[in-house]
Amino acid sequence: MKKQISLILVILVLAASPAAGAQALAVGDEKVSVDEVYYLMGLELGGSEALASLTAAGMSPEERAAFLKRISRAVLFYRGAILKGLHLDPKISAQLRWNQINLLANAYLASLEPKLNFTEARLKERYNKNRSRYTRPDSARVRLMFSPDEGRVRSALIAVLSGEPFETAAERFGEKNYLMPPENSFAWFKKGELPEPLDKAAFNLPLSKVSGPVEAPGGYWLVEAMERKKGGVLSFAEARDMVREDLEEEILAGEIASLEKRFPVTMNPSLLGGAE
Repeated sequence: MKKQISLILVILVLAASPAAGAQALAVGDEKVSVDEVYYLMGLELGGSEALASLTAAGMSPEERAAFLKRISRAVLFYRGAILKGLHLDPKISAQLRWNQINLLANAYLASLEPKLNFTEARLKERYNKNRSRYTRPDSARVRLMFSPDEGRVRSALIAVLSGEPFETAAERFGEKNYLMPPENSFAWFKKGELPEPLDKAAFNLPLSKVSGPVEAPGGYWLVEAMERKKGGVLSFAEARDMVREDLEEEILAGEIASLEKRFPVTMNPSLLGGAE
């Protein structure tokens, strides 16, 4: 029964659809085909042109005319903008250029989808050949408090050792820093992610022991390592997404290298630094 209904819907759509490429609207010498109208209607319906043709078939003549009128207004304003030379404005010209570049770049990437559709066997083969690449570093869950004033950090340490909660002491004596976890709480850090003095404290001091002041670039810190996890080689299940990303990057790098042979790339980063 479902197949019969689907077939009826297809027949209705085909019967209601004019020949491909037929003209639905003209604004001066600007022609808009039925296919383009379905495309625009499909955008409003979430990107489904098939649903657009079905929707159009169920619209009243007045509703179809109203939709075409909206399109005609857009085309009229477009032609009006050209008459005014608005397309020559540097900002608008750049936007038009980069809209086209991004659209075609995304279309090119979409055309590579068959190459990027890796089988499970391909992913496992890549993982097995490069198992040592897919590792998890040691990590530590760390509390931090920062101040450029060593005295304030010493005061915070005394307060914590006297029984005051770390978060409360950090709020009283500490200052914001880009390394600080949200709300002076704690965060996981990978080994080597923190500045060297803090990294040594986080991975070498006894757990749950507050230490400081630890001097690091910018000021002084209190450090408390609350928990640590040993790193090691990831399982295939854990590394699967990383393996896929590596394969994708390898294919994209090959595409880029091939295109660069035809379209050499030159860059001048010094121009972005302003006048010297």
